[in-house]
Amino acid sequence: MEEDATLVTREQYIEMLIDASFREASEMESGFTSWCERHVPTWRKLGCDETWIRQRIEMAQLTRGLHRTFKEQGLTMLEMREELRKAYADHPELYDLARERERLHPGLLRYRGNTSDLRQRYTLRVMIYETDKLTYEKFCRWSGLPVPSPDMVFCEQPDAVRVVRDLSTVEELELALAMSRYALHLLDAPEHLTTDQIAPLMEAHGKRLRATFIATYGYRPEDSTTPYVPVTVDGPQDHDAYYGKEYP
Repeated sequence: MEEDATLVTREQYIEMLIDASFREASEMESGFTSWCERHVPTWRKLGCDETWIRQRIEMAQLTRGLHRTFKEQGLTMLEMREELRKAYADHPELYDLARERERLHPGLLRYRGNTSDLRQRYTLRVMIYETDKLTYEKFCRWSGLPVPSPDMVFCEQPDAVRVVRDLSTVEELELALAMSRYALHLLDAPEHLTTDQIAPLMEAHGKRLRATFIATYGYRPEDSTTPYVPVTVDGPQDHDAYYGKEYP
């Protein structure tokens, strides 16, 4: 049915649970009972029945144990996600219960972007990084500035933009890549555009991309869900370690 078009699939729902499991595993280190006391009242207010809540708690217990085991085994984040997919595959009833709850209280299965495809997010982060690097080199030639040497480390500027991209969904990263590629195209134009010509072209293209994004996904880019696991050009990062860093 048409109303189901905005709902996540069973596979996407599993990825949502996996993404949440990393957050919950960290939260539960302070105590499983306190975690339950914090979340169960919220689930009840949202209309979740006791069967779903019981299943959810059981899954959280399973998840906590798995995360501890995986860390002891030295698994990478991607390897951990694969093992969690196998574990959740044995509990297909979770999605069915979520669908039933969605019928009574819409919202649980609505989503705002793909946050859990770490491979795709990493690929896009690297592509944006490389495109920005080329764009900067083109800009230096275009403006008459010294061109960076090949061995010079390129840093995206400003740092705030880099952090936003580390925490962007697949859809947001695709939008950023399209903008970066367009800037590279303008700087590479044979007619050598001026600053006064490039600025309005970039603004107009950004508005078109934004309108297309909203028409395609039904929400604004800035309303995308912030993922729990940040992904930098070096790959997925531990949540607590990443957020423990200080950025300007």
